[in-house]
Amino acid sequence: MQKKQISLVGLLLVCCVYVYAQQANYEAAKKYDAPHLSKRIGTLKVIPFFLKKTNSFWFLAEQPSFSGKESDTLTNKDRVYHIVDLKTGKKQELFDKKAIANQLQQFIGEKFNSKQLSYFPNFSEDEKTVKLKYGSKSYSYNYLSKQLTEDHEGQQPKKTYPKFGVSADGKWELYTRAHNLYIASAANKEKEQQLSKNAEPYYSFCVDEKGDYTVDKTYPSTAKWVTARYFYALRIDKRKVQTMSVINSDVTPRPRVSTYKYELPEDKDVAQYELMIGDANSSTIKKVNLERWPDQQLEVVAAPGNSEELFVIRRKRTRDEMELCAVNLASGEVRSVIHEVSKPFINEDFFNVSILNGGNDIIWWSDRSGWGQYYRYNNQGKLLNRITKGNFTAAKIAAIDTATGTLYCYGYGKQPNVNPYYAFLYKIGINGKSEKLLTPENATHQVFISPDRKYLIDTYSRIDSPPVTILRKTDGKQISMVYKADAGSLYAYGWKNAEPFVVKAKDDSTDLYGLIWKPFDFDPNKKYPVISQVYPGPQIETVWNDFTVLDKYNNAALAQLGFIVVAVGHRGNSPIRNAAYYKYGYGNLRDNAIDDDKYALEQLALRYSFIDLTKVGIFGHSGGGMMTVAAMCKYPDFYKVGVASSGNHDNRIYNRTWGESYQGFQKKMQINQEVAKNLQGHLMLVTGEVDENVNPANTYRLADALIKADKDFDLMVLPGQSHGYEGVYKTYFEKRLRGYFAKYLIDEPQELK
Repeated sequence: MQKKQISLVGLLLVCCVYVYAQQANYEAAKKYDAPHLSKRIGTLKVIPFFLKKTNSFWFLAEQPSFSGKESDTLTNKDRVYHIVDLKTGKKQELFDKKAIANQLQQFIGEKFNSKQLSYFPNFSEDEKTVKLKYGSKSYSYNYLSKQLTEDHEGQQPKKTYPKFGVSADGKWELYTRAHNLYIASAANKEKEQQLSKNAEPYYSFCVDEKGDYTVDKTYPSTAKWVTARYFYALRIDKRKVQTMSVINSDVTPRPRVSTYKYELPEDKDVAQYELMIGDANSSTIKKVNLERWPDQQLEVVAAPGNSEELFVIRRKRTRDEMELCAVNLASGEVRSVIHEVSKPFINEDFFNVSILNGGNDIIWWSDRSGWGQYYRYNNQGKLLNRITKGNFTAAKIAAIDTATGTLYCYGYGKQPNVNPYYAFLYKIGINGKSEKLLTPENATHQVFISPDRKYLIDTYSRIDSPPVTILRKTDGKQISMVYKADAGSLYAYGWKNAEPFVVKAKDDSTDLYGLIWKPFDFDPNKKYPVISQVYPGPQIETVWNDFTVLDKYNNAALAQLGFIVVAVGHRGNSPIRNAAYYKYGYGNLRDNAIDDDKYALEQLALRYSFIDLTKVGIFGHSGGGMMTVAAMCKYPDFYKVGVASSGNHDNRIYNRTWGESYQGFQKKMQINQEVAKNLQGHLMLVTGEVDENVNPANTYRLADALIKADKDFDLMVLPGQSHGYEGVYKTYFEKRLRGYFAKYLIDEPQELK
C-alpha cells in the first residue's frame, strides 16, 4: 500500500513538472496548405479591360472544379470570359461555347475535340469579333451575333512592330551605338549624327547600361521626345559604384559568380545623375545645370501639353528635401517651382506629382500637416488651394479627369468607426470643392476607372467577407453587380477566415490592427503556443484587410499544426496612417517594432485564455527576418523559437536608399551581430545563395557572430534561390519552418518555471 502511495505521489510530481502539448497535426497543415486551397478558389478580383468603341469591358472569371482528386487543375471549362455593357450593366459570356462547338463541327467535318480549341479576347478593330484557334486554323467569332467565320490567309492581319525613339512627326529617330547616342533621319539612317562621344557601360544612353556593345549595331536608347523637335536623356553615371557578388552552385559544370553594382549606406561613390536636352533641328545635346545638392537624384515628370518646358524633381541625399524644377527646352535655363521639406524623411510611398493643363495646374502630395494631403499649385509655384483636407490620408490617385478638373483618389481613415486600413475612393474637384465618397461599403476597395472617366469598376471585400464587384457611374450611382466571388467550396472544405483584432501600442494610446489564425479544430479550453509573424516595414504592414486565402506566409497552414498565429502592425510600419505613425521608427530601424509586438501578444494573452505565453515563437522574411533575431535577442525570455529567412541583419550592407532614408544619413547603423550574444532560444537562419537584394553575407555575418558567442543555432542555405524562394525550395523551406516550431513548441515537453 505504501509503495502505491509513493508511486502515485511520484506520478503527480511528474505531471506537475512537465506539460505535454498535443502532437503537431501535420495532416491538417498539409490539407490546408496553399496547393490544396488554390484548387478551391476562383477569381477574387475582377480585372477589367475596357473597349472604347463598344463602351464595354471584358474580364476573366475562373471557378474551381475540384472533384476530390488531388491532381485536379483548372481547365478551359472553368475559365469564363464575360463582357459587360458599361451603360446598362448587361453581362454576357463572351464565348458561347455551345454555339461555337456546333459551328466548328460544320467547318471541320469531323468529331469536335474541345481540347484543340483555344480562345482569348483578341479583338478586331471594330471590337465586335474575337479570334479563335482550332488546331492549326483560326476563326473569327462575333460575340453579338454568335456567328463564326473561318479566316483565310489573306484575312490574317499583318503584324506591326513599334519603332522606338521616333519623333511624333515621324521625321527623326534616336538610338545608340556602343552606348553613345545617335540621331538620324527616320527616312534615311545613313545620314546619322553622333550626339555623344564619352559614353561607356554604366555611363550610357542605352536601355541596357551594362551591355558590351560595339558600333556595328544599333540599340534602343533611354532618350525620350518631348516635342517633335526637342528630346531629353537622363543619364546615370554608375562607373564608380562598387559591387557585390553571389555564387550560384546550382549550375553546371562550374559554380557561377554573379557580380552586380550595389550602393550601400554612406558610400562615398554613388550614382550621379545628369540631364541632357537635345535639339533635332541642330542635331545637338547639352547638359542642363541642375546642381544643388551633392549626390542628388533626378526624376523627369511628364507634363502633357507643355512644349516649352521639361519638369524635373531633384532629391537631396538626406531624403528629407526635394524640389520641382522647370527646364526651358530652348535655352536650358532652370527655375525652381515647388520646394518641399519633410522631416525626418519624405514619404516616397505616397508622394505624387501630376502636372496638368500644360503645366498650369500642378497637383502635389505632402504630409506637411501631419497627414498626407493633395495641394494645387500654378506653374510659378504659387499655392492655389488645398485639394483634400482633414485628419485622414489621401493616397494613390486612381484617375484625373482633366476635362472637368476632377481628382479620383483613395483615402484611408476618413470614414468614422471604420478600420483605417480600408481603402475608399473619393472624387473631388482640383479646386478643393465638391468632395464625394464613391465607394460607401464598409470594406476595402480596389477601383478601375474607365478611360472616359464615366464609369468605375469597384471590387470590395474584408478579411471575413468574399469580394463583390460593382459597376458604378462616377457620380456614385450603382448600375449593376458584376461579379460575386464564390467561396462555397472553400468553406465546405473546412477553411476559416483569419480573425481581426485591435490592441494598443506600447504607448497605451495608439491602436494597432492585426489578425489571428487558429487551428480549424480549435478548442477554447486548450492552451496553444503562439507564433508572431512579423515584418517591421516601414513601407508596409503584412496584415491583410481584403479577403485573403493564400497569404504570403501561409499562416493558415502553420496554425493547423496546433498554433495560434498572429500578425500585427506596429508603429513605424505603414504609410497609410498619419506621418507620426509612419515615421515613428526613424533612427531605430532594427528595434522600433519589437516592443509593440511583445505588448500586443501580452494583451491578447490577457484577452484569450487559450494563448500560452510560455511558448512564444516568431518568424519573418527580409526585414521580418532581421526583426525576428533582434526580438529574440532583446527579449530572450519571451521569444523562445524563431525562424529568420533572408534577413537584412547587417543594414550596413543593405540597400542605400533603405538605410539612409529610415535609419538616417551619417547615423550609426544598428546590426544584429551586436546583440547575438544575448540569444537563448532556438533559432534557424535561412538564406537563398544568390540573393542580390539582401546579400547572403547578411546571414553569414550573423552566423559568424553567433559562432564567436558560442551560441547554438541552425542554418539553411537554399541553392540557386534569390530573395523569394520558388518551387521545391519554397515547399522545403515551409516544411522545415513548420517542423522547427513543432519540435520546440509542441512536440518536446516544456519545463515549467
